[in-house]
Parts: sequence; C-alpha cells; structure tokens
Amino acid sequence: MTEKKKKSKLSVLLMLLALIIVIGCAIYVGSMFLQEQSAKASYGEVAEIASGSSGQQNDGASQSSPVDLKSLREINSDVYAWIRIPGTHVDYPIAQSTVNDNYYLHRSIYKKYLFAGMIYTQSCNSLDFSDPVTVVYGHNMRSTTMFTTLHYFEDPDFFAKHDTFYIYTTDRMLTYKIVSAYKYDSRHIMNSFNFANPEELRSFQQHTLDPLTTMRNVRSGITLDADSKLVVLSTCMSNDKNSRYLVNGVLISDVPIS
Repeated sequence: MTEKKKKSKLSVLLMLLALIIVIGCAIYVGSMFLQEQSAKASYGEVAEIASGSSGQQNDGASQSSPVDLKSLREINSDVYAWIRIPGTHVDYPIAQSTVNDNYYLHRSIYKKYLFAGMIYTQSCNSLDFSDPVTVVYGHNMRSTTMFTTLHYFEDPDFFAKHDTFYIYTTDRMLTYKIVSAYKYDSRHIMNSFNFANPEELRSFQQHTLDPLTTMRNVRSGITLDADSKLVVLSTCMSNDKNSRYLVNGVLISDVPIS
C-alpha cells in the first residue's frame, strides 16, 4: 500500500471516529434533555397535587401548611415531608423507603423509574428531624430540577441574601438557618461519624462552621451545641465524582401547623 493510500485510509477512519463521537454526544444530550423534561413533568404534577387542598403558597412565615402532604401520602406512604428553599427551585416532597435506603435514587413518587429520582433520606435518620444530623439527598441535574440549584449557594452574594429554608411535616413547620455551604468529599456522612459520641458530633459541627476547603461560604455569628439539629442537604459536584456539595442548616423554629 502506497503512502498516499495509507493517509487516505487514516483520514477516512478519523472521519468515522469523529462522526461516531458527534452521534454519541447528540444521543447523550438528547437523553439528558428527555430526562429533565420527564422530571419537570412528574414534579409539576406533584406540585399541583401538593397545593390542591391547601390552596396557598407562602414564604414559610405562616403557621398554616402550604402543602397537602396527606394527598401525597395517599399516592406514596413513604412521603413524609416537604422541603422549600426560597431563591432556588427546590420545592419538593421528601421520601424515605422502608425497603432500600437508595430506593428513590432513580424512582418517582409513583415508584416508577425516573432518572431524577426523589429528594430522600435514609433509614439511619428518624422521620421527625430530631437527630443531631439529618442528611437529605438529591440529584444534581443539568437544568434546575431536584438539588441542582443548591449550587446557587456557591455565590457569596446569593449565600448572604438567602439564609433560610423550610421543611414541612404533616403537623410541623421547621425553619432552618443556613450555616454554611461548601464542597465536601464523597464519604457517607451518617456512616462515617457516630453522632451519639459527643466528641464526634462536636468535630462535625466545627467542620460545618469552619469547613477545610476553599470552596465555601460560612455565615458568621452562629454557634452549635449538643442540642442543635442540623439538616445537611447533599448533592453531587458537576464533573467531580469524588466530591459532594453540602448546604447546612440548623433548626431555629419548630411550630405546629394545620
């Protein structure tokens, strides 16, 4: 084979390879788009059900419930709370499976496959948010669904202006002051610390107030003690499988709701 023919064959192979890559990328982008649309449609439906009988939306200041958890629990009894974070798109039910800790990683409220999954906790945490540390999980998607907009807290100005989130149970409204938001490693927090041990709890609380990372925003003037109740919101970092992004809130108000 002449040198010219070799170069020609190589050019064809490179063109085929480039075409395969382009097609693969197009399929991936299309797949992600469909997954996002599926998640938006599913949770749009859930939001309509959740707001049905309550008939109102508010910023968390009211003592009447803005979500109809009873109707959602008729669909799926694993749903036990609702989380709302002003300034973000986080406005979702929270579930906890009785059969598999990661059941809702890729399942919807209807227990059908949904890549976006649900916002969920694991069985190591109680359902009344009374633990010293409760970890709530949600996917980092490609648009604004699930926990993607937790990454808004990477912006110091956004962090400074948005300091509160709310969790509603069937009979309580829990208000949390956002303590910090930062990049963390991939350790499973509840398996890595024994929060029944006062020293380990203090160590984790100290890290929450003063995380050892350059990607961090921390609110000043907050103290944590043995009675503090932390909720850690955990999602992935884009293009970094070995890290998580955490937004941490401490309970500052617990009031009954109707």
